[in-house]
Amino acid sequence: MEKHRFPIGRITGEIWPPPATSLSGSVASVAAVIPDPVSVPLWLDLPAVVVSALGGALVASRAGFDLSGVFGLGLLTGLGGGILRDLLLNQVPVALEKPEYIIAAVLASALIAVSARVVDRFIALVILLDAAALGLYGVTGINKTLAFGFDAWSAVLVGMVAALGGGALRDVATARPPEIFRKGGQLYATAVLIGLLAYLIAWWSSGDEVIAAIAGVAVTFIVRVMAWRLNLVLPGPLQIPGSEDETDRTTAGRPGD
Repeated sequence: MEKHRFPIGRITGEIWPPPATSLSGSVASVAAVIPDPVSVPLWLDLPAVVVSALGGALVASRAGFDLSGVFGLGLLTGLGGGILRDLLLNQVPVALEKPEYIIAAVLASALIAVSARVVDRFIALVILLDAAALGLYGVTGINKTLAFGFDAWSAVLVGMVAALGGGALRDVATARPPEIFRKGGQLYATAVLIGLLAYLIAWWSSGDEVIAAIAGVAVTFIVRVMAWRLNLVLPGPLQIPGSEDETDRTTAGRPGD
């Protein structure tokens, strides 16, 4: 069976996977063959940081935060997904090793800080930035995990954590229920999952890393924006008949009700 090259990424001096190694395996087996860590190229990783930081800083501005809050939430949102991704892969977060990441997040936050009154009028901008960030961080997460030798389902899991982590941290920092857990919320995590599956299908069918990345980002973005425009939601958990009445009787007599 013909093996494709690993998805977008670089391992110094090697092409992955080596002839005798499949994409399924442990980090230990990869480390035994390849001494240097996997590096996601800046052209893929930095846009995820910038777009996420823009969205986080814009949310802070709309929430009435001061400048420290705008920059703080921009950094948290912009770098959070990548840091969680790298920690799951037992790596030093790349944002702590390369100053470009922090600089990119700071500049993106500064852009919102000086133009907040203009961009604050466009609520759609928050949705579009968030949708783009979901796709970009999801692709960097699944790409880096596959390049380390994990199987596809593990890579999908890390990709979802990378995509959703920054937004979850943003929502917690602004005292809001994370979007991924809110009942009745529009498709969010589901959009990421569909996009990551599109990434895998595109990669397995074409063997082209760039096509796979574009497919993953584009599908995630389209599904998330369509969910917002058409108000697409997942159903809530099934209610056992009579459970609501029982809950009402139980809570009715609590002190302070």
